[in-house]
Amino acid sequence: MIKELKRAIITTSWDDGHPLDFKLAKLLSANKIPGTFYIPLSNDENEVMSTEYIKNLSKNFEIGGHTLNHKILTLLSEDEMEKEITQGKEGLEKICGKVQSFAYPSGQYNKKVINAVKKAEFLGARTGELLHTKMRNNFELHTTVQSVNRVFASKGKQTLKTDSKSLSFLLVTSGTIFKTWDFIAKKTLDYVLEHGGIWHLWGHSWEIDMNNDWKRLSDVLEYVKTKGSQFEAEFLTNGQIFKKQL
Repeated sequence: MIKELKRAIITTSWDDGHPLDFKLAKLLSANKIPGTFYIPLSNDENEVMSTEYIKNLSKNFEIGGHTLNHKILTLLSEDEMEKEITQGKEGLEKICGKVQSFAYPSGQYNKKVINAVKKAEFLGARTGELLHTKMRNNFELHTTVQSVNRVFASKGKQTLKTDSKSLSFLLVTSGTIFKTWDFIAKKTLDYVLEHGGIWHLWGHSWEIDMNNDWKRLSDVLEYVKTKGSQFEAEFLTNGQIFKKQL
């Protein structure tokens, strides 16, 4: 486990590189909140922004690797897996310069995947696990909240896997765990601001749009800006967190 953080860190990350990321980026900029955008160069499931869009986005936000074709790495051969990771990184670096952070597609990874990500010289990688406020290591940066409503079975599983039993207890006893993701986001942020650690919001712009959740996201980001500033939290990209722990 990485050393305990007494001061709160706030970070956000966004996956898949959909053109709607620009709408999301405007909300982040308006609230002076950094973000790491994890972008594959192609994706059979969703539209991916153009090279020009990626370059423009990189002027104000961190760009991270998310493979070449958004393939689930644990299902590939070792050669295919390494190709997805390295060629995705090389392609992004031709567009926007150095890429140091990585996110596992669909949150799926194992030791072989971690080793391949290290071999490609990424500084760290983000998972898809929720309700975490501590950092295990640079290649298992878990998250706290996803900007989507999950079924209760998934929420229950995450409360059991959290690295903070006191946070899990708070969410259950307050009834917050039964509410929508924005309530969970605010409650977990309050907890991290009081106890220290990392508060990490992640999601997909296309999913926010599909669920008509832009107002909800805007409200959460305004809350994050206000409360984070009041508690003098550090606002960092994923990459800045990885560098901080080296």
